[in-house]
Amino acid sequence: MGAKRSGRAISRRALFKYGASAGAAATVGPMLPAMTSAAHASGLPRVLPAPKPIPGGIQLPDGSVLHVFPPGPPEVTLPFTGLTLQGLDVEPSVITDYRGFTALAYHAGTATGSDGRQYNLETDMRAMEGTYVATDGSRQRGLFALI
Repeated sequence: MGAKRSGRAISRRALFKYGASAGAAATVGPMLPAMTSAAHASGLPRVLPAPKPIPGGIQLPDGSVLHVFPPGPPEVTLPFTGLTLQGLDVEPSVITDYRGFTALAYHAGTATGSDGRQYNLETDMRAMEGTYVATDGSRQRGLFALI
């Protein structure tokens, strides 16, 4: 049962879909003027020093480490990679020495390519905004995305 508005019912799915979109716009919208303005008189954007990755993460078959943990209910297994989520008390950001806000979303489904073929789709998307200590030791403020 949905709430009534102008004689039409709004489904719970639509409420969450548009609520999440509005929340993202409210979070990122105020940052856009600062992100699109030139940082120097030359008009070139200022490149921030790199943040330090979190220690540990997912071990890949070639022996390298992907510095990311998949937070979420441990009874959930992502359908295509078979990755099991590691709990609700797992670090969602991929930056260490970081203080800020992290948003996380997993998507799973299928997509149709321009060639008409169906493809499995599974994403782990994260956005982080806050302060961090860079690899050079300086304290910085940044906005990052992991897709």
